[in-house]
Amino acid sequence: MIELPVWTHPIVGQIAESYARQRLPHALMLVGREGDGLSLLGDFLRRGLLCKQGGIKPCGQCKSCLLVHAGAHPDSRVLEPEGKSLTIKVDQIRGIADFMHETPQQGGNKVIRLTHSEKMNNAAANAVLKMLEEPTPNTYLILESSSLSRMLPTVRSRCRLYKLEQPGHDQAHQWLTDNGIEQPEQRLAMADGAPLAASRISNEAIDQWHRQVSCFLQERNFTALAAFIQQQDPLTLLNQTLLWVDTAIRRLNRQTAPVPERDEDLVQALQGLPTVSLFRFRDYIVQLKQGLQQQANLNQQMWSEQLSARWLEMTGHA
Repeated sequence: MIELPVWTHPIVGQIAESYARQRLPHALMLVGREGDGLSLLGDFLRRGLLCKQGGIKPCGQCKSCLLVHAGAHPDSRVLEPEGKSLTIKVDQIRGIADFMHETPQQGGNKVIRLTHSEKMNNAAANAVLKMLEEPTPNTYLILESSSLSRMLPTVRSRCRLYKLEQPGHDQAHQWLTDNGIEQPEQRLAMADGAPLAASRISNEAIDQWHRQVSCFLQERNFTALAAFIQQQDPLTLLNQTLLWVDTAIRRLNRQTAPVPERDEDLVQALQGLPTVSLFRFRDYIVQLKQGLQQQANLNQQMWSEQLSARWLEMTGHA
């Protein structure tokens, strides 16, 4: 039996009510962060729609549930990004076209689940659009996306949208504690408040985070700091730096913003800086992150040195 976190219950309740009244549309679009349980929710709904016991909650015991658990249910398909480009391609969509029009072998529903559907290329999105325009009885399409803006507008308009809200800090902290996850505050900070992502963070990653805190707090030599930055995972380091700056900005605006205990001295130091300096540095980090995420050909040594110089200048140690 799949246990869903409490913050997913509102969506499940809405879908369950529509399904019970036979008003659930054939296309559902779940939008949210993977680290908040988006994939877990999508799989729960897939299992529930295939379950023979009725309702939207899988019983875990009927033949259909056992087939899903074994990965052998004939009336279900799961599509994921493939290849080096990690995209969903049109051939994958075409591969389920015949499946849509087949009679369910188990006599119930058929369910197609598209994970990371924002990664469909244009041809694949148009193929999905055709499927949405020609729905077949008892067939449900579940699209999961972490970025609604990257979805084709015509695809979005033909789906019922369900937004997975981010859990509050207390909810996320309680979920980690209930599941026996140690250092919940530290892990939540590292995962941008996403509890499922936080639960997967290794102790080695936590140790590395602490080393980065110490270096940025204590290192005053430009060359040494640049060399340290160059050795780190770029996005992890930039996310960490962004957390420090955002926390300082929130506190200057009198907002509550907890951070791990070891990060506190560094954040307090940033709080003493002019707000305009923090925002300029934040803009720089965001632009650098975007460049790395778009796989731009950035010279790692160059941006490491640039980050070192900007950090030391901003904190008054240039």
